[in-house]
Order: sequence, then structure tokens, then C-alpha cells
Amino acid sequence: MGESNIVVVGGSGFYGRYVVADLLRRPDVRVTVVSRSAPHPAFSSDRVRWAPGDRDAPERLAELLGDAVAVVHCAGPFQALDGPGSHPLGPLRAAVSAGVPYVDICEDRAFLRAASTLARSATAPVLTGASVVPGLQALIVHDLAHGMDRVDTVLCCAAPDTRRHRGPAMFEAMMHGAGLPFTAPRGGVPTVVHGWSEPEWTLFPPPVGRRLVHQVYEMADLDVLAELCGAGTIAFKAGTEFPSVNRALGLFAALRARTGRPRATRHWTPLVRAVSWLVGRVGDEAGGFTVTVSGERGGRPITRRLGMTARQDGGRIPSLLAGIAVDHLLSGRLHTTGLVPLHSWLAPHELRTALRERGIKLWRRDDEDEWRPWQE
Repeated sequence: MGESNIVVVGGSGFYGRYVVADLLRRPDVRVTVVSRSAPHPAFSSDRVRWAPGDRDAPERLAELLGDAVAVVHCAGPFQALDGPGSHPLGPLRAAVSAGVPYVDICEDRAFLRAASTLARSATAPVLTGASVVPGLQALIVHDLAHGMDRVDTVLCCAAPDTRRHRGPAMFEAMMHGAGLPFTAPRGGVPTVVHGWSEPEWTLFPPPVGRRLVHQVYEMADLDVLAELCGAGTIAFKAGTEFPSVNRALGLFAALRARTGRPRATRHWTPLVRAVSWLVGRVGDEAGGFTVTVSGERGGRPITRRLGMTARQDGGRIPSLLAGIAVDHLLSGRLHTTGLVPLHSWLAPHELRTALRERGIKLWRRDDEDEWRPWQE
């Protein structure tokens, strides 16, 4: 048998490169990286080829899907839905038209809603949100909430590494969401909150440790987790290892929430990205992610927590689920037609095995216990 061709749109970007590296773990895969310009640095594997293209050009993408067995969309930011000169839904439209399985790493609420509508006409699997938010969240919350009579709170926290330099798309999305209002459940009440607000300290498993995290901007978990478990409070928070950086972004968000200015934040992206690069020179490669589910069982309160950490290349955690999904597609274990329910396609033990195979250490913490390694 020949090699299976996987098309990765945005494969030369920060997360796209991690996805490509994950796909190349399989010797039966070759990858077509689609990006506006040639990857720099170039990929070292002869199983990777570059094809010029853009998410904004579905016709060009359709040409590249002729022999593809799947397309993975990593070309953010996903927030600008079909605005002037920006068409993040382009890869999905091309995949649906060609009848090719589709995976993306999108975390945006509006994109997920639009993608879910487009997926109704798909004749192949469509897995949107195969990232930390909402994909990993849905799988883990579904597992941790098993046996609970009621779920009251879901709190997810991310601790990205600061050593590896992100691309402009991530900073553009971050600055765009800082200070913008959106509605999220708080104690069962729809409440207006703002991006990069509600600071709190949280404890991650080693080697990450204690970090200051803030409520991130409007993301797809607000829809997915509400439908999955009906939690009265849903929050996703994140923070770097530098509290001063987190506080500075929080102050910027508070000012924008109060005054509405600056309205456009795109021109801030180069400055913030430069500052991130500077502090990253003394930063750490470790990263982590935690999920806490609190509720009631048998009339008694119960809290369960799962954590994961990567001592090196912690920034790859959001990219892992996409590679796992392609593994399932190639092995015939992911064959749902149309939209794939995020909590249903991967069993808990399969997820934990796949993460360990990728060098991720898993932890658990029940009620007020300390973090301890996850034992099956």
C-alpha cells in the first residue's frame, strides 16, 4: 500500500508544525503543507511537500484534495468569520465539497457554530474543535462527570510554555478578545464577563506549579460543555509563568472593557509578540492543562481533577488531539458521517494511552488531595 496523503492547511505555523510532526510518527503517512509562503525553516522529512495556497481560496484547496485522505485546518485565527479578505471556513467548505474527512484545531465559539451548520451536508467525518478547547475538555469532562448526579462547575486551566515563540495568529486572537464582553454561566445565571478577567491563582501538576490565570475570551466550550453536562459555571482560564505579564494583559482588558478603546487591536500584535519573545528567552518549555469538575453524588459534594503536563515543548498540547483524530481516521475507527460529537469518538483509556505515547504525563487530584500520577 502507498502512503496516505494528509493535507495540513497552515502546516508551517506554530501549531501546524506540531501537527505535522505528530502525523509523521506514522510511517504510512505523507503530508502536504498548504501555506502562503514556503515553510521556514523547511521540513527535514522527504515525506513533507509544500503547496502554495491559502484558507481564503477554497478553489485552490479543492485542487489539493484530489488524493487526500484527510484535511487538517490549523490556519488561525478562526475568529474572523468570513469577513473581508478572511475566510477561515474555506478548508471546511473544500473538504465537504470533496467528501474528504476534516479536522480542525479551532477554539472559537462562532466558528464552531458555523462549522456545525456546514457539516450537515458532509458525507465524511467532520471533527471541529480538536484542540484543548473544546475537544480535550469535552472528552475529559465526560469522563470525570461519570456517575455524578449533578455537575455544578467546570473549570479548565491552561499553562502554556513561554519558551517557544507563537505566530501572529495566536496573538491577534488574544488581543482581539481582551476586554470584549460575552455571556457565560456563573452559578446557573447567564452573566456578562470580559476577556482576560476574573484572575485567580491555581495549582498545576509538576513541573508547572502555581500560576496566575485569567478568564480567556469567548470560546466554544461555553456551548459544548453546557450541552454536555449542564454545569452552572463554565470557565476556561490561562496564564503564563510570569504574573506581571498576566496582570498587564488583565489591565489592558479592564481598560478596554471600561472605555471600549482601542476598538481595533490588530496593530498591537507586533508589539505584544515582540515582548513575548523577549520574556520567552528566560522562560520555561514546560506546559500543562487541568480540568476540574465539581458537583454532587448521592447528596454529597464531589470534586474530580485531571491534569496533564509536558516538561518540554509544552506548547504542543493544543495540537495533540488533531493527530490522534487522524490516527483514528486512518485505522477506520472514526467513521461518523457529518459532525462528530466531541465527547463520543474516543474512549477515556484510548485518550490517556494516546497522550502517554506522545510524552504527556497524566495526573489526578480528588477533592483537596495533592496532584499524584494517574494510575489505571
